[in-house]
Amino acid sequence: MQETVKTVGSLRFCGSESVETSKRDIVMDEKIYVAVTGRDLENKSSLVWAIQNSGGREFCIVYVHQPIQKLRLHRKEKERAHKSLDKYLNICRQMQVSAEKLFIEMDSVEEGILHLISNQGVKKLVMGAAADKHYSMRMKDLQSKKTIYIHREASSTCHIWFTCKGYLICSREGRKRDDLYLECASSNSSSQSEITKGTESVPSSSMVKDDDQIAIKRAKQSENVYISELKRRKETEKALRQTKEELEKMIRKLQYKYSLSMEALRRLRQEQEELKIELREVSKLKGNRENHGPPQYFICPITQDVMEDPHVAADGFTYEGEAISNWFERGHETSPMTNKRLTHTSLVPNLALRSAIQEWLIKETQLSPMTNIL
Repeated sequence: MQETVKTVGSLRFCGSESVETSKRDIVMDEKIYVAVTGRDLENKSSLVWAIQNSGGREFCIVYVHQPIQKLRLHRKEKERAHKSLDKYLNICRQMQVSAEKLFIEMDSVEEGILHLISNQGVKKLVMGAAADKHYSMRMKDLQSKKTIYIHREASSTCHIWFTCKGYLICSREGRKRDDLYLECASSNSSSQSEITKGTESVPSSSMVKDDDQIAIKRAKQSENVYISELKRRKETEKALRQTKEELEKMIRKLQYKYSLSMEALRRLRQEQEELKIELREVSKLKGNRENHGPPQYFICPITQDVMEDPHVAADGFTYEGEAISNWFERGHETSPMTNKRLTHTSLVPNLALRSAIQEWLIKETQLSPMTNIL
């Protein structure tokens, strides 16, 4: 079952039966038809190419919809397709060309397009050679089975351009009806002449020359279009390669600078952590030094300084050897600590205390350079 739905402006025609076409409708349509898919603006490049390169001012955007059995999904697909067609119409309005949309329902997309060419007398058609994502520089021929079938089976009066991603891949020249009529008439007359005369018919040399010139002219036109398209494609690809190389150079420079910056930041953080550790240790040592001075038994009771040569007197206390000797020389016979009379004035070196004092002095000497930092 085939259903054709056509929307032109605000008019809508739909039906499941074939519609008879009047002689006026059979006249070749001068509009340029652009076949699109139902996906959102997937064939935008084909429409833009048609507007920019065909020279036409009136366009018809065609979508062949394959119906779905489920009614609910079918309605959603139709609504989505009409929204997509409206977007294509909006592009035409922005590019200041007249356009209409044509919605066809048929089981086969290629048969729908052939049906359109036959019934509407389409003279010019633009369609995608393949999806834009499949485009490559080496693409020169049709690859899709649908496009190959349409190229082979479409009416010879229809001129078809096959594009992909804004580039012309190939085209098929359309032949005028008058040329076909003359060819058929010539063929019929030749056959009739062969029957009546029983001799081999020879075509007119002037007609052969005219046909050859027309074919050569069309071939040159197609060749010029192909050369210009190829030149434009090469220029675009060259500009893209240059831009890509410049971007890659900039990216490499930025990556190198970024790596240097990250390395400098890492070293700075490492030095900062090491400095914090050193400061904590120095602060701890300084605090220990301030809170823990020399032991009280390292201090001489007479000089109130750390003893260098400690000696024990008769009272049992330890004094700096020189200080206690001077004390006795000045005539004192009493203890500097208890003020009691001493039994004798003999002094005994305190070797153990002197060793302890020397060890403490060595440690203090080692800590002094670090505490001076603060």
